[in-house]
Amino acid sequence: MSKRKEATLISYKLLYDRYGKLVTERTTTDISSLEKFLTTEEFINLKTILREATTKLDSIHSYIETHLNARIMKDFK
Repeated sequence: MSKRKEATLISYKLLYDRYGKLVTERTTTDISSLEKFLTTEEFINLKTILREATTKLDSIHSYIETHLNARIMKDFK
């Protein structure tokens, strides 16, 4: 069995079911176990990238949620 050369560190899904429910899902991987395989600079850069990506994806989630809620409120008027 060969060793993997890549891994999913962060993912974001926008799911829509047949009942009309929209769900966003963000998952991140704990990268602490990777520290021993990376240089200090690589590990710090990776932590920074994941932190920034998480912040942006959370912002996208809030944006979508806000606009959906505004649309729902508008539709009920």
